[in-house]
Amino acid sequence: MTEIKEPGRIKGPLKTWYDLHEALDHEVTGIAADAVDLALSGLDTFATRFWAFDRELRAHSEVEDGIMFPAITERGGTIPDELLQEHRGEQLAVYAVGAALLQANATRTPEALAALAGPTADLRDSLKAHLELEEATALTQVDGLFSDDEQSGLFRTIIGSLPPDPQLQPWVTSALSPDHLELRLRNIASSMSTPALAALMTQIHDGVDADTWAVVQSRTPDLAALVDHGHGS
Repeated sequence: MTEIKEPGRIKGPLKTWYDLHEALDHEVTGIAADAVDLALSGLDTFATRFWAFDRELRAHSEVEDGIMFPAITERGGTIPDELLQEHRGEQLAVYAVGAALLQANATRTPEALAALAGPTADLRDSLKAHLELEEATALTQVDGLFSDDEQSGLFRTIIGSLPPDPQLQPWVTSALSPDHLELRLRNIASSMSTPALAALMTQIHDGVDADTWAVVQSRTPDLAALVDHGHGS
């Protein structure tokens, strides 16, 4: 197994990767906590939260395997084989939760609801360990392999290669602390054109609740103002 060392965090524009990791960590922790003593009245809310997490975890892993990690190796970096293997293992763990969730939806029995606790805890534990390994191995190489301009270009390539996902930015925004959210939005703003940034802020505006948008307005009023054209406040 690859030894986990104290991570040297990315300081360039691709530090946004930690935002996604924080959101994934926040959501998988919450999902596992929600599964403990889950009542039938909370099943629909639980399902909505899990399926959103499922979608974003898959996209994140595919971007890493399809774009981020190849870019690192092309520059002479190294990606531990277990990172790729763990991505596939995560999908099996998500599958196990999804299957248990469908059974709970179908039968709506206390036994089926209780059966969600085990696989969600397993998913939480495996994903947290994976994110830690990834930050201590793959991500520590980024600043040494890519200039800030190259990191911004790679970020734009990633955004341009993904299928439209209007729920991604609201999902991440809602999962971050106010301090981290402000840092994320400032970092993203430095790498995007004004029209692209306006579109991103509009997605966030349209997809988050009023409390979260109030944080955006308070912390980054200049960025929040980009959605004012043709939108309500």
